Amino acid sequence: MTRSRRHRQRVACRAGALLSVAVLLLVCGGCGNSAGEPRDPAAPLESTGLFPPLRWDERRYVSRCGSDGRPVAVRPVSGERVALKGDTPRPSPVLIRDARPQEIAVRIVSDDRAGTFRVRCLPRDFPAWRFDSIRPTRPGLFVVSYRGRDGRPWVIVFDTEGVPRWWFSPDTRALWGQIVRDGSVVWARSFGDGYGLDPRMAYEVHSESGGLLSLVRTAGSIVDGHEYRELPNGNVLLDSYVPETADLRRFGGPRRAAIVSAEVQEVDPAGRVLWRWNSRGHISLRETGRWWRNVLGNPRRRLHREAFDPVHINSIEPRGSGEVIVSTRHTDAVYGIDRATGEIRWKLGGVPTARSLQIVGDPAKRPLGGQHDARLDRLGRLTIFDNGKDRPRRPRAVFYKLDLAAGRAIYRGQLNDPLVRRSHCCGSVRELPGGGWLVSWGDNKLVTGFDRKGRIAFRLHLPASSFRAVPVPPGATSIGQLDRGLGAMRRQAKPGEKSPNPRSGQRLPS
Repeated sequence: MTRSRRHRQRVACRAGALLSVAVLLLVCGGCGNSAGEPRDPAAPLESTGLFPPLRWDERRYVSRCGSDGRPVAVRPVSGERVALKGDTPRPSPVLIRDARPQEIAVRIVSDDRAGTFRVRCLPRDFPAWRFDSIRPTRPGLFVVSYRGRDGRPWVIVFDTEGVPRWWFSPDTRALWGQIVRDGSVVWARSFGDGYGLDPRMAYEVHSESGGLLSLVRTAGSIVDGHEYRELPNGNVLLDSYVPETADLRRFGGPRRAAIVSAEVQEVDPAGRVLWRWNSRGHISLRETGRWWRNVLGNPRRRLHREAFDPVHINSIEPRGSGEVIVSTRHTDAVYGIDRATGEIRWKLGGVPTARSLQIVGDPAKRPLGGQHDARLDRLGRLTIFDNGKDRPRRPRAVFYKLDLAAGRAIYRGQLNDPLVRRSHCCGSVRELPGGGWLVSWGDNKLVTGFDRKGRIAFRLHLPASSFRAVPVPPGATSIGQLDRGLGAMRRQAKPGEKSPNPRSGQRLPS
């Protein structure tokens, strides 16, 4: 069986009927062939409770490890001999009723091969998930963050077979997470404040063993949790909200209203601001358009006053060395910003202005609706997760070719999932390193993988929505590195500690 065909296997893990490490080694027909034919190293062995299903060419697994009371069963057939590591392999079954250690090693020996298969035990309260493999997809890793049924937050790295390969439960809610180029894991800690209101807000940078390496913030204002965009020079683009006062009477608001403008900062590793841009004077209040009713109806208390958010920046993306692309939800628009002058070069969607691009070929009459996560793919196309908020259509990942010389954005297609009918907020679309696309559908409990042809390759069903799903950059880490990080994390944890978080119970850094 080829690696592509293995992706048709379905892996399921539900809260009510979670599988244990029950390992049943039944050698498949292709593994015990006669006539001296070489056995396929990727051929699966029959197993239950292991993720992914047991096979000869995969040595690292995860499992519930008997936490649901079901025993581990290892049964040799057709001459196989098995044992826990340290014991003598025998042609007789091995049973483990509850795996207290955090790792199990199973040794399998046959006439022509031998191997040790390591099983990393999931925490007892690890949240449920279900993975549907529909079409072949290339191996890869991606990060999601969500809360379990008990409300506990998790940052989890999955592979494209639906296997959790790394996990961490932070002390606070994690809005979204990613792995950056040096292998560090970064997430935005959140306090449910809406937009840049809590001074404890920061991006936490962690090692693969869970240790807190640094906190990253904007300067002069409270960092917002929508964007941490790593640049090739090691700097990062962050967003923030800066308070000011405006007369909102023409939009139905107060005469002297507290509002927040959107700010972008480029910050170096020492925390110095090397460049900044603010929406004040560049995005007019008129461009909030249809969103004013929503904005005025949902103020947030800031410095003892109710503040309104007429722009709501939610992504930042560099375009070459001279331009930055920003997406702002409350204008239904994406903008190209000149880094040198701060002026808006072009605008896509929203209320028309002198800088608006003509959109060619898009079947949607109103192209964007509360969109998120505007990015550039390797072909230079603009990719946007279009929530379709209050639009007569489904959410979509939409693609445009920018022809700025002609003042046009040319529609190049879209991706949809028939299971998704609406998306109020959040969401992302990212290109997978091996080809295809990864889409988080915002406030839906679903992440969808698409192949190069735009066909659905897999679905990851979660117990709660994930703000984004972010592929791991090529070469940043590996399954082996992540597994070693988990091992080090467990060694640092206190004896008997339930949480995989070695800092559990310690004071949150501020």
